[in-house]
Amino acid sequence: MSGLLRAELARARARPFVWFVAVALTLGAVGLVATGWWETRPPSAQESAAADAAFAEALRSWDVEGEAIIARCHETERAMRAELGDDYDASCELLAPAREVYEPRRADLGELLDARLPSVGVMLVLAMLMVGVGLVTAEFTSGSIGTWLTFAPRRGRVFVSKLAAALLAALPCGLLGLAVLVVGLVGVCLVNGTSTDVPGAEWAASADRSVRWLASGLGATALGVGLAFALRHAAAVTGVLVWWAAAVETALPLVLPVAGFLPLSTNVRAWLSGGTDYWVPECVPDPAVPGAELCEQVAHHVSAGQGALVASVVVLVALAAGWLTFRLRDV
Repeated sequence: MSGLLRAELARARARPFVWFVAVALTLGAVGLVATGWWETRPPSAQESAAADAAFAEALRSWDVEGEAIIARCHETERAMRAELGDDYDASCELLAPAREVYEPRRADLGELLDARLPSVGVMLVLAMLMVGVGLVTAEFTSGSIGTWLTFAPRRGRVFVSKLAAALLAALPCGLLGLAVLVVGLVGVCLVNGTSTDVPGAEWAASADRSVRWLASGLGATALGVGLAFALRHAAAVTGVLVWWAAAVETALPLVLPVAGFLPLSTNVRAWLSGGTDYWVPECVPDPAVPGAELCEQVAHHVSAGQGALVASVVVLVALAAGWLTFRLRDV
């Protein structure tokens, strides 16, 4: 098996398609970094002038009404302390105009990571799916799978080695996309002078989300391998995926809302976010209007464990279908 795996990895490295996917994912991450640059850039001369004018106008208004505003604030503070206790603080000293309030808001590193991790996560899942599909369907399209089976006639070993090679080839692509995003955003914040102080808890949360995205990408790679062995053509795999997206992911929740736990997107979202909800209308007869109904949307929770289990079952079914097809059909 180790010899087969080394040979499969060498063939994966020689595939231009794998490098194309890696480059495309990297360019997508670079695009997200570029949008981060725009959100952290220093204000232009025009924006600074507008902020100065707005601040000056606020100071003029404060000179006229500031004392009355502070007095009303302290009066409200005393009333609230009588009700809630002496610890209540209305922060009246913060009511005075501040120059930074009138400048365009600039995102910090934590906000950038939180906003862009889902985007790069979707891209890496699609990229890793493409790697899994492309590495297998290319073998059937070119006919090299038949030659390969004369070298290694045991189809089970070939199937497992190709699956392992696809996973090992896809993983660096996903890691590269995440690394480009994180390093790029840190660099953007340093160059533009915005805060890079991210609490340890937020770093841990971002790392956990990144690991979950990578795990989802590996599941997508295995799904692609299974479908590729079962269908043998990238166009056929694409057709099945489009049908699934239209029928199960889009139409099923509309036609049968009670089956909202079945779509793969719902379960993957639950796995990624630690749980999610779907909504089902529940109706009862309206006592005031004969023949009418009163309906309300009731939330149903999908836990992260349930999401991971359903997604894993879908992947295993695809792998089983691919293995049986490869085992029983001629190539």
